[in-house]
Amino acid sequence: MGGVYAKQEQENSNLTYRLYDYDRVGKDGKKRELHIDKALDVANLKSSAEPKQPLRVLKYRQGIASELLTRRKYFEVYRMIVNTERRQKVHYRADGIAFRVLLCVNGCGTISYDGGSITFYKGDCIFVPADSEILTLHGQAQFLDVRG
Repeated sequence: MGGVYAKQEQENSNLTYRLYDYDRVGKDGKKRELHIDKALDVANLKSSAEPKQPLRVLKYRQGIASELLTRRKYFEVYRMIVNTERRQKVHYRADGIAFRVLLCVNGCGTISYDGGSITFYKGDCIFVPADSEILTLHGQAQFLDVRG
């Protein structure tokens, strides 16, 4: 464990090829075998002329910007950037069907609700139930906004 490995993505497999292993040794006291030739045999080294990047869906309103990162059958993930000034606030609410999870990946601020407020910092994770009351966000932060 802990080495650098090559593994073909999107294919169910227990096969890994060790490309580098920080000079670690196995139980026998010898350096563990690297699989460079095997990894090169299965690697796709041809690139397309144009990078394939999905259409970015950006939404802006005062104090907040959001960008769709991925959409799957059961969830969506957005990057949400909150940047409010001294008295400016942003309103946020989960819809009536699905919960939301806000993972603060940078910055800090406060989330206010009818019964009080919560201070959040980088690394904090906030669960927002479906059909929640309207929350008020204030601060300078970046979130991953997971919509289930």
